[in-house]
Amino acid sequence: MKRSRSIQGKLRRRIVLVGLASFFVATLLSNLVWVPMLRSRALKTAKNGNEEITSRIDSMLEFIDNYSENLALSVQQNTAIQRYFAEPTASNQNIAMLSLSNLTSYEGIVRAVFLEMNDRPLLDSLSRICEADYELLHAQWYRDIRDSEFCRRLSGVYNVSINNIDYPTVAYARNFYLNNRWCTFVIFTSLNDTLYDVRTVGENNYDYFLLRDSTGSVFYTAGDETWAERTAAVEPEAGLSGLMEITGGTALIRRSVNSGWTITSFVSNSNILRSLMPYSLGLLMSLACLLLMMLIVLSTSLGKMLRPVVSLAKTMDSAAKGNLEQKVEICSDDEIGLLQQSYNKMLDDLRRSIDLIAEKERTEQQIRFGLLVSQIDPHFICNTINSINYLARKNRCEDVVTVNTALMAILRDRLRVNDIEITDTVAKEIAVVEQYLKIQRFMYGGDLRVVWDIEPELSEEQIPKNMIQPLVENALFHGLIDQESGMLNGELRIALQRADSGLLLTVRDNGVGIEPEKLEELLRRTHRPDERGSKIGLSNIRSRLYYLYGSADCLTIESAPGQGTTISIRFQTF
Repeated sequence: MKRSRSIQGKLRRRIVLVGLASFFVATLLSNLVWVPMLRSRALKTAKNGNEEITSRIDSMLEFIDNYSENLALSVQQNTAIQRYFAEPTASNQNIAMLSLSNLTSYEGIVRAVFLEMNDRPLLDSLSRICEADYELLHAQWYRDIRDSEFCRRLSGVYNVSINNIDYPTVAYARNFYLNNRWCTFVIFTSLNDTLYDVRTVGENNYDYFLLRDSTGSVFYTAGDETWAERTAAVEPEAGLSGLMEITGGTALIRRSVNSGWTITSFVSNSNILRSLMPYSLGLLMSLACLLLMMLIVLSTSLGKMLRPVVSLAKTMDSAAKGNLEQKVEICSDDEIGLLQQSYNKMLDDLRRSIDLIAEKERTEQQIRFGLLVSQIDPHFICNTINSINYLARKNRCEDVVTVNTALMAILRDRLRVNDIEITDTVAKEIAVVEQYLKIQRFMYGGDLRVVWDIEPELSEEQIPKNMIQPLVENALFHGLIDQESGMLNGELRIALQRADSGLLLTVRDNGVGIEPEKLEELLRRTHRPDERGSKIGLSNIRSRLYYLYGSADCLTIESAPGQGTTISIRFQTF
């Protein structure tokens, strides 16, 4: 006992020493390598976010520029607008404004359009126009554009409210030379979609950010308002981009060349520190490597004493994974040797018990499967016999023979379970279903159309026994029997085809379909031994599929009220 405590004491001391050394090395590595690298990575991600926002702003501007060119081309070809510029009467102006409105898309980012040509009055697109738009057209910004040739320019961003909807707006003006006249197009652009995209990018990368328009005015902010004052104090420089250390974090600046807009974003030091998760993983990996070295040292020092225990542990682990054939080699006659002998005896007893349980389970499963295969709806038998009695009383001998022969064929197939048959050929299954349909057509009448879509070469393929008939029965009684006349009407399509590594059986009807609540109940229902009559169909099949494959997920049901029902089973190849 004293020797055992001494070994444990040495082991503890060595673990403590190796653990302290591991912690020291991992901390040193993190300070020298991981922290600077992660900070650089976090700032690079934020910089990429600035570039992404700038790219989206430039894409918006490019869209408006292309839109203005297409609009100018449409105006040039529009006779109503050209008639107004030739004869600027009030009547022609109204027609021209209506034509301009028709040429303008009010969906997306374009809110309104103005058009002015030489000394003619302004034309507007009629709707979603506010007083602030007209004020901009009387400002120096617009006069400078009218005085220039081939000019294109963005205004500052301003907010308007139309029908209680806020529209952050920027005006884009461009001059065109059309039909020997200078024309100025002003497109009032809604920034709602663009700012939504900007907010989506910014919230994932920054603590706070703001946008300045071409005039230097801040028109949009988002993020933690704690950092608002520090971020707003950072003035953009003349360059296109920059990085500045400020109290509590880092500010990043990027200017769009095309629009002149600037994004100033802020990433706090705490946000950077939250990205140290890879460092934790690196630290764990370092500790794991050092722990492995510790185990090697300990295994060398403890060596011979622990080797029998390790061998026993490996053998027991192998047995826990299912290998019950491997016994441990008895290497001593002490307590460890006694433990090894007891383990070997326990392994023999366990193997014998598993064999007995497995054999019993196989027998019981075969019996249960055979009983499920032989089940048949007693109401179907009773109704069929009553029909035979009726025909006999009417002296319709040929019909009696027809119905009786079909019934005997079905019963003969169901009772053919002496050797507990699990599968049958497709041809035999089809023959049973044909006999069943013959009886149902005779009993219910009506116009039932049955379509078989089975390739001839599949007739000798093996499928689980008595799978098609219950699905056909389910389709007839729950989908195709008319509730008023009691007759069979509609189409039943039975298909079998190769799919992946097996066969796909599909039974589809165009009947009344299944309500969503009822369909959900059917998908949840499992077979119960006490079920009888028409309830046994789908649950019976699901239970047999579970016995065959260990799961009933290969059975699917698709249905909707008034659209029929499709039941599919994917069989594995036997």
